[in-house]
Amino acid sequence: MKIKFIDVDGISTRCLIAGDQRSFPILFLHGYGSSADSWIRNIDALSDEFFVIAPDMIGCGFTKPVKMGRGATPAETLAHLRKLIDKLGLGKFCPIGTSYGSLIAALLYFEFPQRVGKLVIAGSGSCFNTDEQLVSTLNRMRQNFRIMMEDLSVESSRNYQKKQCYDPTVVPEEMLLAMTTAYAQPGMKEVWEDGVERLLDLKATAPYRILHRLEQMHVDTLVIWGRQDVGAIHESAVAAVRRLPKAKLITLEKCGHRPMLEHPDLFNGEVRSFLRSRS
Repeated sequence: MKIKFIDVDGISTRCLIAGDQRSFPILFLHGYGSSADSWIRNIDALSDEFFVIAPDMIGCGFTKPVKMGRGATPAETLAHLRKLIDKLGLGKFCPIGTSYGSLIAALLYFEFPQRVGKLVIAGSGSCFNTDEQLVSTLNRMRQNFRIMMEDLSVESSRNYQKKQCYDPTVVPEEMLLAMTTAYAQPGMKEVWEDGVERLLDLKATAPYRILHRLEQMHVDTLVIWGRQDVGAIHESAVAAVRRLPKAKLITLEKCGHRPMLEHPDLFNGEVRSFLRSRS
């Protein structure tokens, strides 16, 4: 794995990159306020067969926001990724998202229906929860974040992640160090808080929800969900997959909101099989 900072229209964008550029590309997209380090158990594991790129999305990790103190809107996040995708020269590719990153991955399909060859959605209330469920999840996440930031440390970051995993011991230490360092940067707390406020404005974000247009997603879709995910309701995933034209649901037992970290071997195996069958 290599770490590169790629200039995207003046924004230095941190990317974790592995694999042969001639191989089929995977674009890993992390959850809201997280970073590319969320995929630390998946990048190298899949790079033997695929070209893997995991960026810190705009205003997250070590990629600066559009403006300090202001969180990125879904439109700004998509615009930033469009430019990154073009700069990397990706043709047909597979976006793989987790949580809010899954929503962005799905929106990339609507942006590039001819280029998104396959799609993977993992544990995403942003995709499939109702408005009421989404507001409840965002408010709970905001409260947990504020507790973490009262005395930011690797330990407080660990406690934040524990609330999302069925087995909290699976959270990688290197991910915690990266997360703590990212939030120790000046102004990042304010960026996070402002971004959540923007996501809670359901009227403004309505054009970027996908729950009302699942039937329009005519792309092979793999949905991977933790049975015990408290933020992304499993029943919502079951109902959504019934509406998606070309979707398959994989449910992981004893798994919370981070299936790619909690069961990396199973996750990587399902993704590998799914992509090998690409048309």
